[in-house]
Amino acid sequence: MIKKVVLTISLGVVLSLAGAASVTAQDIESLEFPKLNKIQIPDVETVTLDNGMRVYLLEDRSLPVVSASARINCGAHLEPTEKTGLASICGTVMRIGGTEKWTGDEIDEMLEAIGASVETNIGTTSGSAYMNVLSEYADTGLQVLAQVLRYPVFDEDKIELAKMQHRTSIARRNDFITAIGNREFAKLIYGPESPYARHVEYATIDAVTRDDLVHFHMAYFHPDNIQLAVWGDFDKKEMLKKIDRLFGFWPPVNLPVPDVPAVEYERRSKVYYIEKTDVEQAYIKMGHIGGLVGDPDFADRIVMNSILGEDFGSRITDAVRTKLGLAYTTEGSFDSHISYPGIFWADASTKPSTAILAAHEMIKQIKSMQTDLPTDVEMKKGKDGFLNSFVFNFDSKSEVINRMMNYDFFGLPADFLHQLKDKIEKVTPEDIQQAAINNLRPDEMIVLIVGNAAEFGLPLDSLGLGPVDTIDITIPPAVEQQQTETTTENLEKGKALLDKAIELAGGFENFKKIKTISLKSDIHVDADGYVLDAGRVAAISYPDKKRNEIIMHGVSIYDIYDGEVGWKTGPRGDIVAMNESELEETGNEMRRDVISIFQHADAPYYQPVYTGPDVIDEIQVEYISIVNPDGDAICRLGVNAEGRVVTRSYYGMTAYGPGIMDEVYVDFTEVEGVSLPTTIKKIENGTHFATETVSELQVNAELSPDAFQKPQ
Repeated sequence: MIKKVVLTISLGVVLSLAGAASVTAQDIESLEFPKLNKIQIPDVETVTLDNGMRVYLLEDRSLPVVSASARINCGAHLEPTEKTGLASICGTVMRIGGTEKWTGDEIDEMLEAIGASVETNIGTTSGSAYMNVLSEYADTGLQVLAQVLRYPVFDEDKIELAKMQHRTSIARRNDFITAIGNREFAKLIYGPESPYARHVEYATIDAVTRDDLVHFHMAYFHPDNIQLAVWGDFDKKEMLKKIDRLFGFWPPVNLPVPDVPAVEYERRSKVYYIEKTDVEQAYIKMGHIGGLVGDPDFADRIVMNSILGEDFGSRITDAVRTKLGLAYTTEGSFDSHISYPGIFWADASTKPSTAILAAHEMIKQIKSMQTDLPTDVEMKKGKDGFLNSFVFNFDSKSEVINRMMNYDFFGLPADFLHQLKDKIEKVTPEDIQQAAINNLRPDEMIVLIVGNAAEFGLPLDSLGLGPVDTIDITIPPAVEQQQTETTTENLEKGKALLDKAIELAGGFENFKKIKTISLKSDIHVDADGYVLDAGRVAAISYPDKKRNEIIMHGVSIYDIYDGEVGWKTGPRGDIVAMNESELEETGNEMRRDVISIFQHADAPYYQPVYTGPDVIDEIQVEYISIVNPDGDAICRLGVNAEGRVVTRSYYGMTAYGPGIMDEVYVDFTEVEGVSLPTTIKKIENGTHFATETVSELQVNAELSPDAFQKPQ
């Protein structure tokens, strides 16, 4: 009897709850909610310091914390391909390698003691720095941030530590099937040499030197190339004074940073396969080039993404995963970037036996976006994903000020998000279909499948997207720096070419008589739409002393070496001593000086090795590599058909960072029996940068006794 009562009561409770749930569901559906209060964008004050640094200030007294972030206009797109990883290492070692004032370990201890953090990073298209500290220690945090940005010393031990981290990453990069697919798919879209897809190798990491890091930092870390946002518990006027004291006397450089490279994408239908037999699944990734944030239908594509492949309820997920059970996970998105196109992609992780079936269904769903109008349910989901989370774009001061800083850099309006929200609210099913027609290319897609093809069930070419190519993901081993091969034949040919060039230029004995060179010249920079005129006053005392003074806008920039020690104009405009690596590089400059090479053509130190023909600046030349006893090339000299040296090439510091420097000697003047170049075209990393025209040239003129001393 008791059991029956309990059962009756339990059943009544269940029925009661079921009825309540039904009523509640109806009530929820019929509820009307008021509009959210209008979002107020906090008042961010923007100030430009005299040196060009843009500063963004936002007071927030809610917590006793001060935070700062810097955006530096640089990135891995500026590093040479053969030194891929340079920018990343620079961004890491700037912080961990210490500064002129503190070692990296001292900074760690200092920040740990006050519960603060300062970090730096350089990504593909920008660099960044971040600081977070209790407001009572704000001065300390800002000083550390300023030191890290302005005066990193790039400690060799920390450089090696950063390299070891990269080497570890290289060794394990083929461990995870999705990581392999994403990495190789980006290379198929952008190209293997593109900075948007290339990756570090042992050889590229080993090629990076401390000089490279120093030069990269010198080229891009200057105030007119940096934006600094500070927010938190402070008074804006007082904070601006502190920032000005720390950064205001940092001299600008006023040189343009090259734009990120354009993407040259070839639309094609193609299937690629990567063999991975030690895993129990397959990974599929398909798609093509994406778009830009500034495209007119950007808002339409956001809604399209949600309907097509974002989360549960999307077409790809419902069809491939939920209904057919062909994949563990699947999604897709038409990605857009501000400065370069994103990627349209759809991916899935499946059992190998269902990989090809899943790929077929993914293609079918992508095509459906062009033929089947979104339903009301899909439209609601597509918009709600953005609109319901819109308020969270403003839930922290950090998001607001950093977004404003980025919008400012790219020239977007401060209310860009609000404009985007308004557009998304107005998107129609017809807009979505048109966006799919305009942007999706289901018949011109790249499909990449990673796994064991023997278990796929269907052949890869059954996808009907063209032939199948196999990608080799073997990790190249570390290699030693290549040395120029010296054989009896190429040594003899190189020496014959060099001897003839010296004779045409005035003869070995006349060059041996040269003790000093002094000159004045005009430099006209014309690169990437940037024009600048400067003057140069230089003096050389052979074999090992030089003085170089570049004059821009009435300001002198010095580079002086007396054979043992040297001085240069530092980042603050003061004269500082060269460090060990800078002295070594200056010594290399003296050794690759053409007059010095001509003077020592009979010395065993210089070996002229013939390395073959080439064309530079439309001039056909025969190259001679000038090789030291270790087999390393100091520079290359290009000899024209007449037998005259008309070019010199070497790896050095370009205006945009380390790279290949080419000099083309256009005109010559005879002085004291020798012919010397007086019009020199300078080409950096294959792009014309400047032309130098010598207006005064003297050989063996008496130089001032203090010419190679530290300037006053």
